[in-house]
Amino acid sequence: MTVTTRFTLTRRELLSAGAIAIVGAACTKGTTPPPPQPSPSPGSIDRLKVGAIELSLLEAQSELTTGKNLFSFGLTTQQGQLLLGGSPKVYASQNSAASGALGPWDATAYKFAADDVFKDNAPRSPLTGFYVAEVDMPKAGNWTFAAVAQLSSKTGVGVGIMKVVAKASVAPIGSKALSTPTPVGTTDAELKQICTRDPPDTMHYLSLDKALKNGLPTVVCFSTPLLCESRMCGPVTDEVYAAFQSTGKKKANFIHVEEFLPGPSLKPPEPTEENQSPPFKAWGLLTEPWTFVIDAKGIIRARFEGPVVEQEIEAALQPLLG
Repeated sequence: MTVTTRFTLTRRELLSAGAIAIVGAACTKGTTPPPPQPSPSPGSIDRLKVGAIELSLLEAQSELTTGKNLFSFGLTTQQGQLLLGGSPKVYASQNSAASGALGPWDATAYKFAADDVFKDNAPRSPLTGFYVAEVDMPKAGNWTFAAVAQLSSKTGVGVGIMKVVAKASVAPIGSKALSTPTPVGTTDAELKQICTRDPPDTMHYLSLDKALKNGLPTVVCFSTPLLCESRMCGPVTDEVYAAFQSTGKKKANFIHVEEFLPGPSLKPPEPTEENQSPPFKAWGLLTEPWTFVIDAKGIIRARFEGPVVEQEIEAALQPLLG
């Protein structure tokens, strides 16, 4: 199956602080031809690039961990066209792109769909679709990743560098979720003071510390739909909202934690680390959005930095439902 392209993007539009890396190659012209280069080693990322169209690999996370975890990314052409659909193959090499690569891992294509349902006024990222591959990283360090996609009759390859750590910097899977109070509101007036989504969502009916004690699994989304640097918070919050509406509060808790509280003036502060809401600071989150799926005993079972859709959330939540 081949991928399709739509939307022309600027690279600046897809940047999320500390979360997205774009790696390209530059060509120079000279009067003296370069000396012959040895053929790339079979099974290497350099070999994958031979004769392929150059793509930009947009990494949606600040880090991966050793072992199995989800690698989320986007792909664009050099003209800024977003690739959608298909099933790219993902490879990884630690030492260099010239050495043998691990993989391939099949990537699944996802598209933000809740936007079409809720139509709120939060800014939207042009990144309307992305890919996810479950990769298995044997050791920590800087790794070169490559995604290989079929473009009609041609092959495209995007390459990027990703940091792999032995333990996640914040809220690792299997750890106890931090119990912290979060603002609660049920009326429209209350919600507007604690949520930058327009109109505000209703996932503020319960404080996170109480949710972690009521015997139900919990889905918590840390985001700021109005002020999100990547403009991905609006779509992700809506995807969590869609999962909330299809699951219901009797089966699981769904909580939206706002990063920058509007307060009584309904004017959120400047979007700086200093002005983050207390729960954001307590969890040590430096990027947004984040979505966590937590079991009834308060253990983090799934974590998504950046893009996630209703389908992924419900797949992580389903085994935890009583």
